[in-house]
Formats: sequence, C-alpha cells, structure tokens
Amino acid sequence: MNPIERDLVKRILKGDSKAFRELYDDHKKALIRACWYFLGNDSEVEDMVQETFIKALKNLHKFRFESSLGTWLNHIAVNLCRDLLEKKKKTMPFSLDFFGSRPSIEQKAPYPEEALKLIREEIQNLEGREKELITLRELKGFSYEAIANKLKIPVGSVTSGIFRARQKLIERVRGKLPKGWEEMRS
Repeated sequence: MNPIERDLVKRILKGDSKAFRELYDDHKKALIRACWYFLGNDSEVEDMVQETFIKALKNLHKFRFESSLGTWLNHIAVNLCRDLLEKKKKTMPFSLDFFGSRPSIEQKAPYPEEALKLIREEIQNLEGREKELITLRELKGFSYEAIANKLKIPVGSVTSGIFRARQKLIERVRGKLPKGWEEMRS
C-alpha cells in the first residue's frame, strides 16, 4: 500500500481537480505507450487514453489498493484497447480497391458476404510473417511504423511484406469467387 497514492485517491474522490491533474500527468505517458503498442494509431491512442481516465475516474471508488494506480490504469487501458480491436475485427477494414483490378477510391457497393468470408478464411491460411503482417495491419489497424517497431524490422520490409501478402490474398480469393462477381458489385 502506497500512502501517497491512497492520499491522492482520497483527494480525487473529494473533487480535488489538482489531484486528478497530478494523476493524469503522472500516468499519461505510460498509458500512451501501452495503447500505442496495441493500436499503433495516434488518434485512436489519444481516444483510448482519454477513455482510460474517464473509466478510472468513474470507478476510482472501487479501487482496492491491491496494485499501484499505474498498474490499475494500465489494466483499464489494455482492456479498452482489446475491446476496440475486437470491435474492429468484426468489420473487415479492407477497401473495395483491395480487390479491384485497378485501384479505385470510389466504392459503389459493399463486398458480397461470400468475399468477406473467403478473406477471413484466407487470412487464417496465410503463414508466418505474411499472416502476422496482414493481421497487424488489416485486422488490428496498426500503422506501418507501429508494425516495424513491434516486429523490429525496417518499414520498407513491412511495406513490401504487406504488399506480397495482399497480392496472395487477392489471387486466392479471386480464384474462389464465382465468375462474374465483379460485375455484380457495381
């Protein structure tokens, strides 16, 4: 039990905004690092850090001092990041130009459910680094820089690896879709 943290919590619960600011300033950087590790996207990281402090403030009266405040805040942040990633996983983040023969920014129709199912299956069939790269980029939404940092490889290797994995997915999925599916989507 840290008496300083106990005092800080008591002050926050009494409505002392300076005490909350102290908590925020002491733990913000560590939470940014934790969230960035999971999300790799600066705007989402900022949102998750904010959400962490909001949730912590709402539940501070339940804090039992069985761990440090930093550990407790980190646990909240990690759970929020995992929840966000789980929500993202349910919607495939691929854009329509991923399957187009020529890249196009405009998407006139959603993917057929059959194509989405095949994409999910083929991602699971990828192996090794390709699977890891596609999972981090397309399913978890990591930036190229975040992937490079996490895997300790150059950004150029991330870029080329993702390109090759996407090409493999495109060919596998196109080969399994019924003939004429591209005309049905416009």
